[in-house]
Amino acid sequence: MSTCLKMAEKIISKAIYAVSLAKSAINTGMDVDLASGCRFESDLFGLAFSTNDKKEGMSAFLEKRKADLKDF
Repeated sequence: MSTCLKMAEKIISKAIYAVSLAKSAINTGMDVDLASGCRFESDLFGLAFSTNDKKEGMSAFLEKRKADLKDF
């Protein structure tokens, strides 16, 4: 399997909403100055931390188990 497909499989196994926010940060960050990009990323971080997946992800990490992510 190609490295690209392996990377794609790894990405899609993550929280869909978080991946979507990361993609938005990357796309927007390419077109704005550093300060604006940092503010935008901070806003997206706040959105990501407002989901139930955040709580589930942190609990799963502490309990050393795979997270059951559902948000999006």
